[in-house]
Amino acid sequence: MLILRVDDRLIHGQVIAGWARPLGIDRVVLVSDRLSHDEWSCNAYRLAIPEGIDFLCYTIEECVRRLSGANKQRTMIIVESINEASALVQRGLTVPEVNVGGLGYHEGTREIAPYIHLSPADIESVVLLHNLGIRVTGKQLPNSVAVDVVKKLAGIK
Repeated sequence: MLILRVDDRLIHGQVIAGWARPLGIDRVVLVSDRLSHDEWSCNAYRLAIPEGIDFLCYTIEECVRRLSGANKQRTMIIVESINEASALVQRGLTVPEVNVGGLGYHEGTREIAPYIHLSPADIESVVLLHNLGIRVTGKQLPNSVAVDVVKKLAGIK
């Protein structure tokens, strides 16, 4: 199982208590070209990961190179933006769905759900993912009702 989650807060309690533990995640991979070379930041995020769950901090290229192909571990990849999720897919990471767990409000963003606010660049990335056949859903927790981000953008309920 491979989950690709977009959350601008990256690793926090909801990710660990709400996703990793209930789904039996074996490995959490933080993917960020911005943070992956910052040893202090990666170590700080590592502290939030419970014992028994592996933690890796990769660039987009490293993630695609190391995680593409057959993979038996239950892995959750966490990125900070839809653009990063799109970049992973465009470079060869195969996923059926991108889960948007939280993108906070910023000037010029459009609210899709109370926890999802998309900029024009985010919307372009959502459309690109959709055109590649990848579902983009908003879901705060595994048992939450999924929001179809593309339908919301199109004004379909």
